[in-house]
Parts: sequence; C-alpha cells; structure tokens
Amino acid sequence: MLAGCAGMAQNEADRLNVAGLTQPVKIVRDKAGVSHIYAQNTHDLFFAQGFSAARDRLWQLDQWRRQGEGKMAEQFGPRFIAQDRAARMFLYRGDLEKEYASYHPEAKQILEAFAAGINAYVDEARADPAKLPPEFRMTGTQPGYWSPQTSLIRIYGITRNVKDEVQLAEQIAAVGTARATALNVFEPPITPQVPAGLDLTQFNTGLLANYMLARDGQKFKAEDFPRSPLTLAERETLAKNLSDARMAVADMGQNPYAPRYESNNWTVSGSRTATGKPLLANDPHRSISMPSLRYMVHLNAPGWNVIGAGEPALPGVSIGHNDRVAFGLTIFAFGDEEDLYVYDTRPGAPDEYRYGNGWERMNTVNETIAVRGEANRNAPIKFTRHGPVIHEDPINHKAYAIRAAYLEFPGTAAYLASLRLNQAQDWNEFVAGMNRHYTPGENMVYADVDGNIGWFGGALAPVRPQTDWSGMLPVPGDGRYEWNGLIQGDALPRIFNPQQGYIATANAYNLPPGYVHRDVSGRTWAEPFRQQRIDEVLSGKSGFTLEDMKALQYDDVSLPAREMVGYAKQLNSVQPLAGEGIRQLRNWNATMATDSTAATIYSYWMPEVVQRVTEVAVPANARKQFGKLQTRQVLDMLKRPGPAFGADPVAGRNALLLQALDAGMQKLVASRGNDAKNWAWGSLHHIKFDHALAPFMPEDQRAKYATERYPVSGDNDTVHRGTYRASDFRQISGASFRQVIDVSNWDRSMVQNTPGQSADPTSPFYQNLLKGWATGEYSPMPFSAQAVEREKHDTLTLQPSGARAPVAR
Repeated sequence: MLAGCAGMAQNEADRLNVAGLTQPVKIVRDKAGVSHIYAQNTHDLFFAQGFSAARDRLWQLDQWRRQGEGKMAEQFGPRFIAQDRAARMFLYRGDLEKEYASYHPEAKQILEAFAAGINAYVDEARADPAKLPPEFRMTGTQPGYWSPQTSLIRIYGITRNVKDEVQLAEQIAAVGTARATALNVFEPPITPQVPAGLDLTQFNTGLLANYMLARDGQKFKAEDFPRSPLTLAERETLAKNLSDARMAVADMGQNPYAPRYESNNWTVSGSRTATGKPLLANDPHRSISMPSLRYMVHLNAPGWNVIGAGEPALPGVSIGHNDRVAFGLTIFAFGDEEDLYVYDTRPGAPDEYRYGNGWERMNTVNETIAVRGEANRNAPIKFTRHGPVIHEDPINHKAYAIRAAYLEFPGTAAYLASLRLNQAQDWNEFVAGMNRHYTPGENMVYADVDGNIGWFGGALAPVRPQTDWSGMLPVPGDGRYEWNGLIQGDALPRIFNPQQGYIATANAYNLPPGYVHRDVSGRTWAEPFRQQRIDEVLSGKSGFTLEDMKALQYDDVSLPAREMVGYAKQLNSVQPLAGEGIRQLRNWNATMATDSTAATIYSYWMPEVVQRVTEVAVPANARKQFGKLQTRQVLDMLKRPGPAFGADPVAGRNALLLQALDAGMQKLVASRGNDAKNWAWGSLHHIKFDHALAPFMPEDQRAKYATERYPVSGDNDTVHRGTYRASDFRQISGASFRQVIDVSNWDRSMVQNTPGQSADPTSPFYQNLLKGWATGEYSPMPFSAQAVEREKHDTLTLQPSGARAPVAR
C-alpha cells in the first residue's frame, strides 16, 4: 500500500544547491502556489522555470514527453511500439536553427535552460526516491531526461482538421454533396467540390488509425507495469485510473452537446471602464483534469517581467501580462493546417507513388525504439514529398499521407511564439510577435498601459491556389494540388482601438467584413451563443469594473434555453410529467444556476429535442457519419419548420417538442425521483476529482487525496461553460484558467486555476484552488515586489552547486 506521496512540499529547505545554475535564483511561492522566479540572467530564469514545473508536475511532464517523442515503450514495454512509431511520424525534421529563431532570438538558449532545469529535478528525484511522485513508484518506472527539442513536439496542437476531411468525405459518399452541405454549417458558406478522380467511398476513419494513435495514445493495461509492487488486481485498477486521468475527455462523445475546445476573451477600452484604463479577461477552455492543464508562473530577470499561465512543458507564458501589455487567447479557426493526400501506388512496387507523369519513391526513415526489457526495435516510417504515410492499402494500390504545415514550416510548435509576446512593450512589438505566432491559431486580445486595445488573428494558413480546392476534403497526391506558401503575418487580420470600445472573441466566425483572404480560411467554427451573450453584455453599458469582468466569466444565461422557453410557453400537455416541465420552463429566466430546477429540466429536454430533430433531418443511413446536428441548426429548424415535420409543420414541430419533453422528464424522474426538490441543477452538475492512486492509499488518506464535490452552474452554451460527462454530470471541460486584468493597477488583477498548481496530494497547493474555481472566488495575481511579498507562502533559493549540469538525453 502507498504510505504517502512525498515530494518537495512547503517545508523544504530554504536553500538548495543545484547543478547547472550560474547565479542564485529566488523562488517566492505565493498562497495560491504560484512560483515568482527572480533570476539575474535569462538562462537561470528559464532553468528555474523548468525546475519549478518539474517539482510540481513531474509525472505529467514525463507522460507529455514520452507520448510526444514516441518513447513510451522504453518504460512501459512492447505494447507501445506501434504508438511510439506513430508519434515519430509527427516529429519536426526541418532546420532546427530556423526553428529556434522563429520563436525568439534566444529561443535555443531558453529551451536548453528549461530542459536543464527539468533534468536537474529529475536528478534530484532519482537520487532521493522520496521526491519521486508516487505514480513512478506504483508503476515501477523512472522519469526520463529532456532535450531542447522536447518542447518542440507537434502532436499536441489543437487546430487540426484532417478528421473533418475524412468525415466530410464519408458524409458526401452517403448523401451527396448538396445534402451534406445543407446538413453542415460552413462559414463563410461554401459547397465543397470533390476533386476529379477521387473515390470518396474509399475513405473511413480507419485510415487515420496511426494519426489518432499518435495524438491520443492508448490506455494502460496491467501488463505495462511488471515492476510495480502491486498485485495483478491492483495493477489493473492502477492502469484504468492512470488512463482515465490522462484521457480525461474520453467519454465526451456520450454527451449530446458536442465537446469542444472553446474559450472566451475580451478587452474593454478605458473609455468604457470605471478606471479610464483597459480591462482584459480571458478563460481558455480545455479538459478539466487532475493535475491541471495550466501552470501559472511569474518570470522576472533583466529584460523579463511577465506573469500568467502556460502549460508546464513549455517555457514562458501564453496568457498573462508583463509590465506594459496584457494578452489573452482563444482558438481562431482560420488556418487550415492539414491535408490528407491519397496516392496511386505502383503495382509490384508499393513504395512508389504516381506524381505528375511518373513515379516517385517514398523516403524511408528508420527509427530506433527502445523497449523495456527487450532489444531495441527498428521502426521504418515512410514519407512522400507531402508528409508521413499514415496508411497503405496494397489491395487497391493506394497510400495515404498527411501534409501538415506544422511539420513543413519552422516555428510551428504550439505556443512557443508567446516568448516574443512576453517581452512586447507596445502594439507594434505585439504585432511583430503575433506575425510569427503560427499555432495553435489564436484570437489574441491585447491591452496596454497607454490605453490601447487590439485583436490579432494569428494562424498557420497555407494558400490553396486552385479554385476547386477548399481544403475540406482529401485530395489526390499526383501533383494537381499543391500549396502556394502561407498567408504571411502582415496579411493576417487585426483590429486596433475599435470605435465600439471593446473586442470579444469566443471561437465563433469573426473574420472582419471585406477581409481579402476569407475564402482561404477554415470553415468550421464554434456555435455563436457565447459570443452573442458576451456582445449583449459588453455593448449594454459603460463604467465596467473588474467585478463586472468576473461576473461575465460566470454568466450562466443560455441563449438556446431562452429560445426553448419561448416554445414552452406555446405548449400544453395532459401528461403529468410533461405538464410539470412546461409549468417550470414557462417561468424560467434561462439561467443555468445551481439552484434552478428548470435548468435541470432543460438539460434533459434539449438532448431529446436534438436527437429527434436530427432524425427528422438526417437520413437513417447517414446518421453515423453526421452524428448530432449542431444546436444552432436545431433551433433554426424549429424556428422555420418545414415539410419534414409533417403536413402541418408547426403542429408536427410542437408534437416533437412535447414528445421530447415527456421523454426527458421520464429520464429525470428515473434518475432523481419525483420530488422536484431534488432536481436542482447543482445537485447534478458538479466538479470533483479522485486521485488516480486513491485505491492504494491507507483508508485515512483517501479522503484527503480526493477533492470535495462542488456544484457548478452553466452548461455547454453559456459563457460560464461546463461540458459534463453524461454518466454522472461531472464537468470535464470548461475554463482551464481564468484571468481578469486591470491595466490601471496590475496588482489588482485576479486569477484562477484548478484544482491546484501541484500534482502532489501532500502539497498545500494540490487542490487549494478548486473551491474558488467552482464558486467564483478568485486569487490575487500579485505582480509588484511588494504585492508578492504580501502574498508570500514560502521562499526557496536555488544556488549553483559547482557540479556539472545534468545532460539532456
């Protein structure tokens, strides 16, 4: 059994000798668990950032590195050879000097220092097993070492669309181009053209098996931990729990509301704030997991003074502010970064593919994969001129490869270009940084101490010159479909000091009117409801305060629910359950509040409506390819009922709504009983975490390592967004981080993360932020030396040891 989870907790020594530093570094950890790092040079600053991230998140970092670099089999055995090979298909293989230079003039040195800092803590933990996170001890594994290239991993990028290409191909094969177009939402509108000679019936998601294996990995099994001290039954439980922790969004597809990586941000001009200076708010939405995806830090050294959040595996911060400018991001779906190419291969010579009037030979790279307890394996990977070959079909003489702009162009690892933003002093320097902020595509909002606000749509956007090539479908790899470079930074969209006095984005379609490259863009954007609600609030008044920004981040008004309440007022039913649902919905304010029973009724009703309208609209033979319709499509069909609803479309629509309500109410009663007192939305919709190792802890420790259960308001369409697991209504996606920034006084800014900065259950920073995240309480974001001192929890000074620095491997 596990006696406890050790690590560098709050009682660690005030000073620590560390190999690899050139001068002492002071790390002040505040009451929220954020490390404020004060260094005397850039190398030591990022060394200390890597060291701090490793002492809080070593297991998470090691899993990120192993999966991304294709080194899982080294510790977990031969079952991961195929996964490692798939991951290595997507490693960047271009000019590393150009790669480094794209991110920052000192990027190479920064990445070397960051990796050395992580490795320094790996050495600490290997030398003293008490400092090893318990996951390593329970799995019988060891953390590995980082190199400067580790943070350049590509597979974790978000703005990818090759799955959409295959899905659209399947949809068109099932119902034809016109019908498939009508059943999708493309912005700007387009009817995709099928390339000549392309047989769409040959496409299926199985072609993407290697691609998905690289991106998602596979679940652990008991056999992967032969060195574990646990019994077989315990190892099976451990495998499940660690897999669930790593694949936190695995069952999102069960939720009728499609899961999405979506976010909110806005910046408000001083002309519309109480202070006369801008306010900026941002809450990027990703999976809600333990440990958190986000990692907060404050970096202070000559030339650097920036605070905010990024991901623990990356140096710098991607969301936050320095002493002059603030910035915050949401995903911008403009850049279409991937294309799936299909080739005719030569009979009798499957490594040759037709290109132009002849045949070209694939290039083979032989990767060597280390395997625990066994000899190294050779893993050949084939490449066409366009990219890695992910699937071969020898029967039909076909091969499939992915062309990815993030593999072809330097500077395209996720978020690293934020290093330039971290030092930007004004709008021009911010724009210069965003010109190279390729991936993920970002709506980056901006505010500065001079009172300016702005927005830049950063993207990695290949130019497809053919008029019949939208990038939405796979294309032949025979030379007819070739990119013509990228849309360069100066041609990307931006807004500076708009007359309306604010800028807001929420992943919805937002290309400016008349933007010349709009037809080159990606066509799939988020539903518009959060954007519409943010605009509704921000356009409605002036004199905004920091409290107003926080309130808007927790705004629970559902615009789809508002429309559905209108229909409820038109319905009547003699069925007791449906009648009760109608009665409550008629008087509801469409707010997904924790104490609302109508919110719960709506949450059971709307999925039933979506399912039934989808069945009306989508032919039975194509429902697998289309899944559920978007909420906006459903609402549009309800607003304008057509013949699909029957001879009397309005009556047919109302009958469908009643049937859906009755079905939803029956499920609600079956789950929660007949007493409406038990139907409050917060009694279902909640946040809670159980540590993956809880089953192996002494009984008296399990409760400490599990978090409390907190009710949570909001749903998937509110600004306060909360995608939940259908099986138990536990929130699994939403705001991974929140910041509200007051440019008039940086120290008044506030922040949230969840559940905490540390992954160590014995740390006071393991779950200390969860309650605030669930209830709307923010933590200070101290920036000045005086404010940091007021919020200080402990101080650690890292001192050069004089020993050789750890070697990256």
